[in-house]
Amino acid sequence: MEKKSETKNIHSGHRKRVKANVCKNGFSQMEDHKLLELILFYSIPQADTNELAHIILSEFGSFDEMLKADVDRLMRIKGVGENTAVLLASMSEAFRRAIKVKASNKLKYTSSDEYSELAVSYLSGEAVEKVFIFCLDSSGKLKKVTQLSEGTENSSEVDMRKAVQAVMDCNASKAFLAHNHPVGKAEPSPTDIDTTRTVSILFRKIGVFLVDHIIVGENNCAYSMYSDLSYRGLFY
Repeated sequence: MEKKSETKNIHSGHRKRVKANVCKNGFSQMEDHKLLELILFYSIPQADTNELAHIILSEFGSFDEMLKADVDRLMRIKGVGENTAVLLASMSEAFRRAIKVKASNKLKYTSSDEYSELAVSYLSGEAVEKVFIFCLDSSGKLKKVTQLSEGTENSSEVDMRKAVQAVMDCNASKAFLAHNHPVGKAEPSPTDIDTTRTVSILFRKIGVFLVDHIIVGENNCAYSMYSDLSYRGLFY
């Protein structure tokens, strides 16, 4: 009992020092494994979390990749229980919501760079392909965002009827598509090109302009098809 008590006191003292250091010097001075060690304090009450922090970061390679993992993936790591997995996954969701709110608070979206910023805020960290349609009025004000589909790591089909309904429901004047390539480059596939052409033609028939198709790749790199002269003709 005495040995267990001594161990507990050692960890308790260490945790107090780590927290005191953060209060005094902030988070920016901490190495990644030290920051993760601190986070794990709140899911693992009485144990050394330093080793587990190293294991988790070694498994994913970076904080960014770790924050893309869901609860099931995290729990496959030795030493990660439900409390830790839920904590880390909820941090990822909170981060995504924060950047989504920040991006959505802009008054107008009138350029491919601004479209890309908004698309990244919705697609950052997603583990499977998702397709969104962003509906705008004639001035560029965001009116509605609709998820059109969700697929696998490598593909996702667009529901054309749902896309048309989305722009009609909010009386949009223009819109742009956005989807992600979770495990690939931010470059259009033949399917992406065909989808863009089909949506653009459908929208023109109902008086809506498709102004861009943003592709978000690994590391949140965004690619604007409209900005590439090779595909400019797809947009009417």
